[in-house]
Amino acid sequence: MWPVFALTFAALVAAACGSTPTAPAPSTSAAAPPAPAAPTSLNLNGRWTGSGSDVQGRETLAWTITQNGSGFSGTADMRPLDAADGSCASCHKFKSGAVTGTINGTVVTIKLVFPPGGEGVPTPMCTIVFDLSAAGASTERIAGMYSGDDSCEGSFEGGTFTMDRAR
Repeated sequence: MWPVFALTFAALVAAACGSTPTAPAPSTSAAAPPAPAAPTSLNLNGRWTGSGSDVQGRETLAWTITQNGSGFSGTADMRPLDAADGSCASCHKFKSGAVTGTINGTVVTIKLVFPPGGEGVPTPMCTIVFDLSAAGASTERIAGMYSGDDSCEGSFEGGTFTMDRAR
């Protein structure tokens, strides 16, 4: 009996020594917190003037913007570069409307909506919408590309624009 007891005891000691549970090692790397949103450092409040160009021709633009955090809204005026040239631009780019947009760092996304109507507008039945995007905008200049839709002339892409803060 003594040999059975000794073998059982030896087996228990060996099993206990070899299977000592270990605590999990503490984590040395904590989960990274989410990156903060890009700060809205651009102040676009005020008046902006500039020009644009697309398949219908060139235009001058004027915006008056009121900014609220990372969003803004205001008024927009568009005029043809040459109102007497007889081109599509000379009649479709004589509009007043609204500008809205958002700012994310130095990326500005803008929508211009020129509704139908308006006194003295050569094409009062047409609605024109521009979707503009500018990367690398500053508090003095916004430049980029746009696409749009003219309810009388159809959709277009590849427009370019440059706006400077009015002094």
